[in-house]
Order: sequence, then C-alpha cells, then structure tokens
Amino acid sequence: MLAVITGASRGIGESYARQLAARGCTLHLTARDAGRLARLAGELRTQHGIAVEEIVLDLAQPDGAERLYAEVRRRRTAPVDLLVNNAGFGLYGEFADQPMPKIQDMLVLHLLTFTKLVRLFLPEMRERRSGAIINVSSVAGLMALPYLSLYAATKAFMVSLGEGVALEAGKYGVVVQTCCPGRTATDFHETAGVKEYRTPGGEQTADEVVAESLAALDRGRSLVITGRRNRLLVRLQQIVPRRMVLWAAERVLRPSREEVRLGAPGAGG
Repeated sequence: MLAVITGASRGIGESYARQLAARGCTLHLTARDAGRLARLAGELRTQHGIAVEEIVLDLAQPDGAERLYAEVRRRRTAPVDLLVNNAGFGLYGEFADQPMPKIQDMLVLHLLTFTKLVRLFLPEMRERRSGAIINVSSVAGLMALPYLSLYAATKAFMVSLGEGVALEAGKYGVVVQTCCPGRTATDFHETAGVKEYRTPGGEQTADEVVAESLAALDRGRSLVITGRRNRLLVRLQQIVPRRMVLWAAERVLRPSREEVRLGAPGAGG
C-alpha cells in the first residue's frame, strides 16, 4: 500500500506517517522542513523496514499541488492507495490586522492546493475502484471562530467539499474521509500565535486523533469528529442559539490586552 502524506514532518502529519508505517505502508512524505523530514524518514525506514520517499516542497505555492503530483508519479512503483491531505497552518488575531502575504498563503494552501490534490489523485482511484483520501479539516470548520476567522472559514470549505465528493466517490469504491480534530497537542497553536485557553472539548494527542481517523477509515466512514468531548461540543453548538455560540467563542479566544499591545505572533505585521 502506498500512502502520500502532506505536512508530514510534524504534528498530525507525522503521526499519520508513523502509524501507517507501522501498518507496513510505503510512504511518500512531503513538507517544507527538509531536516525534520529526513530524520523522520530515516527513523521509519530503520524501525519498520519500509520504503520512504522524501519530497521537500512548499505547497503554499500556486503550483505546489501539480509539482507534488508530478513528483509522486515520477517516483512511485505502485498506484497511490491513500492520500492524506494534511498540510495547513493557523493564523490568530483580528482579521483586519493579519498580514496579506499570510492570508494569501492560507488561501492557496487550504483552498487551492487542497482542492487540486483531491482532483489530481481521485480519478485514478475512481478508475481502479479502490483507494482513499483523508482530508484533515477541524472542528473549527463546523463553526465560526472569532480571531481564527479565516482559518475556520477555510476549514469549512474543506468539510463541505469533502462531504460532497465522498458521496460521489463512494459509488466507485473510493472512501473520502473528512477528519475534524479539536484542540490537539501539537505546535499548531504556538506557531499560529494562539493564546492559551481552555476548551470544553479538552485536548487530544496527535496519535489519538490519527488512531481514530484510521480506525474510521477501516470502517469506511466519511466524516470523523475525533474525541468524545469534541463530538458532544459539536452537537451542543447545533442546538444552542448561534449567537450564543459565537459570543462564547469570542470570549474564549479574545486576545488579552498585552497580546493586543504587542501583537500576537503570526497575526500582526
């Protein structure tokens, strides 16, 4: 089995790589961080005796999806059985203060590259009537989030496209899963500059998120909200008045006066 994983050098992407390697999968791993990617690939080859290809690439470039697809086709020795569409990042703070280059990178990566990769890898799976795509979205895609407004909006796009395509692809024996984790113990929040806060959904490890995702994939499930508390929180926000949900989210995520004065990392100029 050959799996292609984007954003594979850390966090949830790294956990997909480790857990799929333990299943004996051949891996094509892509990320921007060449050093971390090389260390991970070396560990997986040593521990599991599998073939691992490293593809150092910035998928926030407009042609990133095409370059990755071409590179995978050039290197592969078997059809791609699984695409894990995981690459992404967060951007915290008031939308009006966020730098335009970062906004553009997020739009390209979360919308354009994400869409292109599904479109590029799906036809061959459909023709073979086998294969799977995991799109890593977020519970943020199921609700609006002040101070993570653009991130949540792009994740909502992933949820909508993923669920629609899942119904189309299912007729051909292809599983398209949308995985929606909640707060996860990775460096996502630090990199995005998100303030420390407590969430009713609690916090999962990346390994827990991925284990749930892969177990659901084995059962052919197309939408997975990981974590029992996250599932409860999503159900709750569907019955509570939307205005109240937004008010609560704004209170939890609102930057402190000190963060506003200094500017949150990744959220200001």
